Amino acid sequence: MKVLVISDTHGYIAPVIRYMKKYPMLFDRVWHLGDHFKDALGIASATGCDMIGVKGNCDSHANANEDEILEVSGKRVLLTHGHLYGVKHSLLRLHLKGLEDHLDLICFGHTHMATQTEEDGVILFNPGSASLPRLGGYPTIGLLTISENGIKTTIIPLLESQSSE
Repeated sequence: MKVLVISDTHGYIAPVIRYMKKYPMLFDRVWHLGDHFKDALGIASATGCDMIGVKGNCDSHANANEDEILEVSGKRVLLTHGHLYGVKHSLLRLHLKGLEDHLDLICFGHTHMATQTEEDGVILFNPGSASLPRLGGYPTIGLLTISENGIKTTIIPLLESQSSE
């Protein structure tokens, strides 16, 4: 299964929608990791994609869970925004959650910085921010390929999002 992973859109979804319409063959479903949850609904509506989303720290009134645990191709996956695990300071709490819940992959956002790391068999993956990158970077999203044989993570730059509409 191929999954497009999006986080921290903060109301700016046009570049994501353009990318999804240009490359629909690259993914089977989409996960939105919060901030803003309503963007997940807008993206799903505009593209007709199969979307799962969680709420972030800017989504207090959203009708969504803060964490979702999924089973995908025999792998246990946690979707979370990350703010409840203090990811801006350390990934330790997230890593411990992965060990405790026997997770293979944790997808998170909140930091606005793309991250791909693995420790003790737990992959921590942050696609970065699709609209407001930190540290002078560029907007990014992620692509996961999940199979019984393993998990491949890829960060995708949305360079065209910096051009005017």
